[in-house]
Amino acid sequence: MKTFLDKLIALLSILICAQACRIRITPLPAPVSPPKTEQVCQAPPIEKNIVGTWHFESNRSPVGSIRTGLITFTAQNHLVDPDSLFENHIDTGSVLLKVVDKTYDTDGSYPSIISEYTGKIFTVNVQIGTNQTGTIWPFYVASNECNKIVIYQLASYSRPVAEKYGFTLTR
Repeated sequence: MKTFLDKLIALLSILICAQACRIRITPLPAPVSPPKTEQVCQAPPIEKNIVGTWHFESNRSPVGSIRTGLITFTAQNHLVDPDSLFENHIDTGSVLLKVVDKTYDTDGSYPSIISEYTGKIFTVNVQIGTNQTGTIWPFYVASNECNKIVIYQLASYSRPVAEKYGFTLTR
């Protein structure tokens, strides 16, 4: 009897140990990704940021319409303007003059009757023929972000945004 009882105790001990040591398999939770940190872009000064090709949206001419296209500002301050953000012809009333070159200045000054604005003036200059140049309306830079620049005509400086004339550049 002792051997049977010893065998029974041994068997029960094995069963109890097996039950106690049973491995529980549970799926692991999905790994938690670290939060994505958005790269915050600090826009360079306008004279550097504007260099390159931009999409434009303009409400400056003709008034009440929206025009879109591409424009390139070179590091040498020239404009490549195939979609005519700025005039390609100047109508004098009697003669239509062709613009042969366009340049821009981000650090200009301009005699202003707008006393509220004291910042730098953004100007676009056109050359007609070999010796005639002129400035197309003075502008001011309303915002200069990495992928978006907003520029308005200086004359609309003190007006509400809905009444401002200018253009927005986006990359």
